[in-house]
Amino acid sequence: MARPIILGVVGDSAAGKTTMTRGLVRILGEQQVTAVSTDDYHCYDRKQRAERQITPLRPECNYLDIMSQHLRHLRQGEPILKPVYVHSDGTFGPPVYVDPKPFTIVEGLL
Repeated sequence: MARPIILGVVGDSAAGKTTMTRGLVRILGEQQVTAVSTDDYHCYDRKQRAERQITPLRPECNYLDIMSQHLRHLRQGEPILKPVYVHSDGTFGPPVYVDPKPFTIVEGLL
């Protein structure tokens, strides 16, 4: 596989990042795109953030080092074990195995 292209989709809450990402995935094809949400790299779940009175907008509230490492692996054609943030209940689900693809779209607030 040629060196993957990494595209960032960044914007404020409810700006349409996820809609844009889904559209790009449809256009490029699911077999060609790995979509990564920066939300998956939060350090704390929703309850923990409320207790600490913090938001994930603060860089130190996110595992930026792990996300950066994961993007490097994908760019080098290596799979990752990606964390999963579950928006419906604000917790973390089990990590998922992600294979590299020609395009990686990183979507989020950061």
